[in-house]
Amino acid sequence: MNQKDFAIYVERVFRHHNQVLNDLILKQNQDPYQDSEDDGELRDAEAEMIETCGPLDEVVVAEAEHRSLGLSTLMKLADIVPNCEAITRHVEALIPPLPPEDRHQSGSPPEGILQAPAR
Repeated sequence: MNQKDFAIYVERVFRHHNQVLNDLILKQNQDPYQDSEDDGELRDAEAEMIETCGPLDEVVVAEAEHRSLGLSTLMKLADIVPNCEAITRHVEALIPPLPPEDRHQSGSPPEGILQAPAR
């Protein structure tokens, strides 16, 4: 995978992760008092997702704020992003289906975020 393809992959995972977080918020708003065994599994998976994807979120924020990132931080994305993608898919599978009218697109990172530099 070249740098441009990786940047596209990172952005896709970031957007998917944020959409799943939005779905979790919508689920909470629909039935905030429901507490079943399934919810416990979902809460645990959500906590794992937040921890796993935290470094990706930090990179996106740093780029949005035009802060430079060290090479070691960017190199870690190669390990972090696939793990974030996997746990995000797991959490998504645990969320009960939301009515279509409740789903919405997550916010996009500012233009230029995670774009590969021009050659």
